[in-house]
Order: sequence, then structure tokens, then C-alpha cells
Amino acid sequence: MKILSQRLREAREKAGLKQIEASKLLGISNGTLSGYEREYRDPDTDSLHKMAELYGVSVDWLLGKSTTSPSKKDTSLPEPMSEQDTVMFRNWKRMTEEEKQEALNVIHYILYRKNTDNGNANQ
Repeated sequence: MKILSQRLREAREKAGLKQIEASKLLGISNGTLSGYEREYRDPDTDSLHKMAELYGVSVDWLLGKSTTSPSKKDTSLPEPMSEQDTVMFRNWKRMTEEEKQEALNVIHYILYRKNTDNGNANQ
């Protein structure tokens, strides 16, 4: 499934994640994720759904069933709505690019866990 391996890599990169970061968030080894992206291995159904959720794309797109390209995740900052938001966004400008990416990864992980936990509660 060459299209799957290509799209897994493309989706991960558009999500702004390095392989090592994505593998940690997915709970798999970096070697396993690398195998998926290099067409050495095929992910099981559960892993495929987790990757689609984490990367913000559909399983159909990953499998080549849909040609609609995923949009890059929106990393723009919302208008501050609370004191906590104000503190966070005021400090954003003082953060290095590496610190900003780390903060975004944490936010993506929290949202991923929330969606995964909600999915398990419905089963």
C-alpha cells in the first residue's frame, strides 16, 4: 500500500510532528511508525484510526479512498477569553520556536487523549 505510507508521512508532517513525537503520542515505537511510513509494515485498524485522529485526517484519505487533501492544522491563536488565556498568549511571543512547538504538541496530545477517551466510553 504505497499510497498509505506516503499519506501517513504527509499527514504527520502537515500536523507539524516529527516521527519520534508522533510515535510517542500514538504509543508505538519510532521503528514501527517508520515501518508504516516506509512501506515495510501495515498498521492494524486501531493504529490506523489513532493516526487519522492525531493527524486530523480521515482514514479514507490515508487509504487513498478519498482525494480530498487534508488541510494543515490551524495553529493560529484565538483571541484571549480569560485570564489564563491572556497569560498564556502574552508569554507566547517570548517563547522560542522549539518551546512553541513543544507547547503545541502538548495541546495536540491533550485533544487526542480527550477524543480517544470519548471513543472508548462509547464502545
